[in-house]
Amino acid sequence: MRRAVVPTIAVVLVVGLIAYEVLSAGSTPASKPAPPLPSVVLQAPKATLAGLRGKPALINFWASWCDPCRKEAPELERFDRSLGGSGQLVGVDYTDKSSGARAFIHEYGWTFPVLEDPDGIYGARYEFSGLPTTVVLNSRGRIVETLRGPQTAAQLRVALDSADS
Repeated sequence: MRRAVVPTIAVVLVVGLIAYEVLSAGSTPASKPAPPLPSVVLQAPKATLAGLRGKPALINFWASWCDPCRKEAPELERFDRSLGGSGQLVGVDYTDKSSGARAFIHEYGWTFPVLEDPDGIYGARYEFSGLPTTVVLNSRGRIVETLRGPQTAAQLRVALDSADS
């Protein structure tokens, strides 16, 4: 009987470790500080990490050449208009040309702050792959979630509302 217990415990531990790895794959590490934001402003007002603290915020990385970003663009403006002081949205144009980015902003009527990261230096610090990507910050400026792919205004609201949970 004792001989059967040891292998059983070993199997349970291995299965538990595998389950943990599968369930935690792709999740954002628990609350890490957000890297700096680009300083070049495409659309005012200028946004900084220090200025974002105090309220939860979403940082959306996008590009004018990105088709899924075009799908998400109207949702971002809809979400921003619904904020009413409950949080903040900042766009970061990633590896794009300024002229294309400005035309994109105008086409979708964006009114929220947009920064420029033409060489992808700042985006690389956020360690994402693929556009669009939205990084969720809590009110202390720490990353609590990363959303991949186009999001709806409702999905963005859920992410913002749970940022300080």
